[in-house]
This record gives sequence, structure tokens and C-alpha cells, in this order.
Amino acid sequence: MWKDAIRALETGAAAEVAVVAFVVAFVLVVAYALTLTKSTRDAIKRQPLDDAPEFFPRDDA
Repeated sequence: MWKDAIRALETGAAAEVAVVAFVVAFVLVVAYALTLTKSTRDAIKRQPLDDAPEFFPRDDA
């Protein structure tokens, strides 16, 4: 039943627009990454991956 309902949806134009939007976004991100200067790349490389506070800090006392 669900397969029939999904197949009945006509999303041709929406799917095409979504694929084009994804490709454009991907190309823009890659172009941005390739145009970064070396100093900017080094600064980004040194950033911490997770600096969020801990929810349950350990008491080492």
C-alpha cells in the first residue's frame, strides 16, 4: 500500500530542482574550499573540534 502511494506521487519537477540545487551547493562549497588562503586553512585546521561545555562535569576533587 505504501509503495503504491509513494509511486503515485508526481515529484518529477521537485526532484529535478532538488538535484540541481544540491549540485550547485556542492560546487560552491568545493570552490570555496579551494580558494582559501594557506593562512586561513591553517587557522581552521587548529580550531578545536568540540568546545562545548560538558553536561556532567567530573569532580576530580
